[in-house]
Amino acid sequence: MRKELIIWLMFAAAAFGSDFATVVVESKGPFGVYPYDQPEAALGEPTASIYDDDSYFASFVCSLVYGAWNTDPQNQPTVVTLGTGSSMILGFDHRVADDVNNPYGIDFIVFGNAAFITQGVVRPDSDLGALWLTSPAAIIGEKVKVEVAQDPNGPWFGFAGGPYADNLFPTNRFAWDSEGKTWGNDLDPLRPVNPDLKLSDFSGLTAAKAIELYEGSAGGTGFDLRWMTPQDFEQLRADDQTGRRWIQYVRLSYLSPLAGEIDAVSDVAACGDYQHPLPAGDVNQDCRVNLLDLGILAENWLVCTWDCQQ
Repeated sequence: MRKELIIWLMFAAAAFGSDFATVVVESKGPFGVYPYDQPEAALGEPTASIYDDDSYFASFVCSLVYGAWNTDPQNQPTVVTLGTGSSMILGFDHRVADDVNNPYGIDFIVFGNAAFITQGVVRPDSDLGALWLTSPAAIIGEKVKVEVAQDPNGPWFGFAGGPYADNLFPTNRFAWDSEGKTWGNDLDPLRPVNPDLKLSDFSGLTAAKAIELYEGSAGGTGFDLRWMTPQDFEQLRADDQTGRRWIQYVRLSYLSPLAGEIDAVSDVAACGDYQHPLPAGDVNQDCRVNLLDLGILAENWLVCTWDCQQ
């Protein structure tokens, strides 16, 4: 206990790296036609807005009823399409841990361009408080196979029976201001949607109410490393310092019969991870500094003082 206490009181790691995949390690086509043929479109943050040059010649916010497609307003591709037999490996610049502090235990999120089907047409000026999802709820989306590894050369481990990317839960980058009937604050692409939610939970809701079910998340399909088979999970090496098993590479592959799209991959944020170190003095590592920590400190300080006198 005294050794751990010293480590955590002295630990003050500076934030570094990116919360999103930063490199395309390998890509194997065929991919879609331009602008859906760029694997690099899957790096960085999920798309926030889309330029529609087909019908409205205007910008749309990327929402759970209007998925990413075409280009963004800066003419950059938004997603890559995985054609028959295609795959790509994306890498993080850090280890993505199986972290007990992560919301719902989810470790990383994959964003596609799925969207809920609505009972009316989605326009740039649609009031999401008056735009209803179908009942039963339905999604325009595909399924993309997701595998993980600690090394870009493998071994690779999958999630038998899913979940699959580019399905639940469609990306939604902003909250909806029902009073002003406009978009509000940013939603968090590092926070997963509650994985216990089902497609049926969205049936017959307005788009605004559906966004509320995300509880601050920007959507995407969440993955917990513990959803792998126990045998595969145990094959992941543990970090020497934290003792947590980890991955650093994600392989995304075409899954018959439909070509799917990938927009981004993020590392779920939590207190105590590589970007968000535990606060100084958080002895019991509960992300709070309070009397509980003081009590542990006092107890072990007295023991240490007594030991040091011998």
